[in-house]
Amino acid sequence: MKEILVVEDEAVIRQGLKVLLEQVMGGFQVLEAKSGEEGVSIIHQRIPHLIITDIRMGGMDGLTFISKVRQISKDVPIIILSGHSDFEYARTAMRYGITDYFLKPINRIELTEAISTIFKENKAESMPVSKQFQAILQFIDDHLSREIALSQIAEHVSLNPQYVGQLFKSELGMTFTEYMVEVRLKRAKKLLKETNLKVYEVAQLSGYKSPKHFMTVFKQETGITPIGFRKFS
Repeated sequence: MKEILVVEDEAVIRQGLKVLLEQVMGGFQVLEAKSGEEGVSIIHQRIPHLIITDIRMGGMDGLTFISKVRQISKDVPIIILSGHSDFEYARTAMRYGITDYFLKPINRIELTEAISTIFKENKAESMPVSKQFQAILQFIDDHLSREIALSQIAEHVSLNPQYVGQLFKSELGMTFTEYMVEVRLKRAKKLLKETNLKVYEVAQLSGYKSPKHFMTVFKQETGITPIGFRKFS
């Protein structure tokens, strides 16, 4: 189910959009934020498939909120809502890569059509994203014997580290850390099974500087020591 974050300080408008998206259009789950600050907090936890935000709100305004979103994700589509008097303000927001904007009161039919178009385009663009993620996995595989930080991967593929972290959740259903443990142990098991390398050598080639830490993680994840695994494999 697609998640849409609605950032709007007027409860009536938030509720109206929630009904439109979840009940009328269907297939969407609405995340609500009544301020830009609250919206940023949500995005730090999960990147939605679409953001709909008011341009003028108490506290953090729409432009500041959008600029912070773009620091986390360059790609998430953003629709802005504005009053007639905010047209120039809304036009300024276009430099942040806004997908569309609507004047209040919102035309529900036009908004529905715009959202449908966005998700049709996103579906067509899903292949490049997958290729991008394949490049991330290849980088990890090529450097598995070394320490790998999320920031290094992000720099390699020219993406924001938090966005890369979100890709692991959306593509694999696990965190970056969980994936690293899984792939390192997979290599360790292969080396234990197919070579006569000493345990500390297996640890190093699997990306663990400390053999003791490697043995602790191995037993926690498999229920058996590396030596025991080798013996019974």
